[in-house]
Amino acid sequence: MDVLTDLLQRSRARGAAFAHTTVHGDWGVRFPAGPRISVHAVVAGEAHLWADTAEQALRLAPGDIVLVRESMRHQMAHEPGAPCIAFGDLPLDPTGRRRVVTGDGPSTVFFCGAYDFEGDLCRATLDSLPATFRLRPEPGSTLRATMDLLGREMLRDEPGQQALLDRLLDVALVQVLREQFTASDTHAPAWFRASNDPHVGAALRALHAEPARQWTVADLAAVAALSRSAFARRFTDLLGEAPLAYLTQWRMALARERLRDTDLRLAAIAQSLGYGSEFAFAAAFKRHHGAAPGRWRAASRAAAA
Repeated sequence: MDVLTDLLQRSRARGAAFAHTTVHGDWGVRFPAGPRISVHAVVAGEAHLWADTAEQALRLAPGDIVLVRESMRHQMAHEPGAPCIAFGDLPLDPTGRRRVVTGDGPSTVFFCGAYDFEGDLCRATLDSLPATFRLRPEPGSTLRATMDLLGREMLRDEPGQQALLDRLLDVALVQVLREQFTASDTHAPAWFRASNDPHVGAALRALHAEPARQWTVADLAAVAALSRSAFARRFTDLLGEAPLAYLTQWRMALARERLRDTDLRLAAIAQSLGYGSEFAFAAAFKRHHGAAPGRWRAASRAAAA
């Protein structure tokens, strides 16, 4: 299993299409902070999007996609700095499914979606993204095809439409992350760069496929088709930590997920992560988190209540 798939599936990353909008003339809308990632795609016309100051506005042309990370209130308008109203206050058309602003002047058509993630497994991946960034997928690319299909589907009104839109947004998220990390390789997460390495990538996929296995460096080196020393050196150079340290960090991330989201007993969690006993698991968890797993679970649930 590749790392990106594992992270997104375990985080239960889900997209939801929430608006198709057509505006005319002078217009401006304000989006609140909220979803972990908001996405806006321009189908026709032109728009400008900014978060902090209008001087930093991104000009969006047809086919452009812009992603905004959580906690970023942002605006979109016909020109930078234009007066904006809350997005929810835009009028709905008679079907109640699309927002339309009538008026004189050229039209702009765009659609918006949102992504949310459960837990913290994707935190480091999301933190590696710019607060706001624009992508211009090449004509004929898979991302452009997905966004074109999203735009066309939003104009339809047929059974199953929302389910289809949600799934298309899930597809788009993977494609957007791949394009962004590939285009900005120096800022991509270490695991993404390492995943493209023919040797270390194979070991990473094996670790994520079987995190409970009693891996040794020699086992992983065999998967990577390298000598033990060459593999350990290459893995550490690419990931910034030794192979078994990476495995421990990943097991601890999975432990947090299971403590927070399930009622599994500590012994069952320990076994599922490859620890020989509940005591060994508890000791490892306390070393990494400064609290015993039972205490951490209680505090996590109290904070979420």
